[in-house]
Amino acid sequence: MPIQSEWQYLNGSNGKVRAYISSIEPVNEPRPTVLVIQEIWGVDAHIQNVVERFAAAGYVAIAPDLFADQGIRSEELSEERIVEAKSFLHSIPHTSWFNPSERENAILQQPQEKQVTLRTTLNTLFGKLDPSKSENFIRILKDSADYARNTLPKTKGMPVTSVGFCLGGALSAVLAAQDPNHAGSIVFYGRPPRQNIANIECPVLGFYGGEDENITNLIPDFAEEMKKHEKSFEAIVYPYAQHAFYNDTNPTYHPKYARDAFARTLTFLNRVTNS
Repeated sequence: MPIQSEWQYLNGSNGKVRAYISSIEPVNEPRPTVLVIQEIWGVDAHIQNVVERFAAAGYVAIAPDLFADQGIRSEELSEERIVEAKSFLHSIPHTSWFNPSERENAILQQPQEKQVTLRTTLNTLFGKLDPSKSENFIRILKDSADYARNTLPKTKGMPVTSVGFCLGGALSAVLAAQDPNHAGSIVFYGRPPRQNIANIECPVLGFYGGEDENITNLIPDFAEEMKKHEKSFEAIVYPYAQHAFYNDTNPTYHPKYARDAFARTLTFLNRVTNS
């Protein structure tokens, strides 16, 4: 049976949600949902491919577009502009990404006609990483989870889980803390939540890179908090992995660790959606 993938518009609590949805069809019985939560690059070709991997494993996979307002992307966050920004960032040292002055110096080395668009897109993208501005993202994710549980025929009444990467990894854990019906949360190299940890009701599985110290060094404290509140958390730290080791369009992609993480992910999803 073929995988069917398409962009759809869901009715959320505050308007339309644009989402990329993939599943094996036709299948009569409802299936569990995996919410695939994007990196900072949006629901790009890589995330769409990840969605289809989970569909091929027998789930209905949904990737909400967190950058779409009422289902529409602004010009500075268009797919073309983000592709251009990604290419630029991969041409400079990673340490310069989050250093505004170094990033600006690198922008000034680009052709003049690109400088304004690069600057605007990068400032907007990095602004999205501010945890204090994640409320709208969580609303979109909760709307998507509610739609899957209560409305979409192919998933209605079935468990909803989430798998997030980087920005999405952090949001996957936050969603677990805010959605009491969430069945399981998987975090790929995302910062752990600092609040509402006691509210997490589902198991959490995390994958981290040993070379990604800015994030990995935060995990022991989160693990201790989860243990204190008697929550289920397992952290897998791959010793030589860098950030974004699962993204096969990224220079830091590590195929061995990516394979292992995906196998563990499927085992975890099978357990939490069949318990």
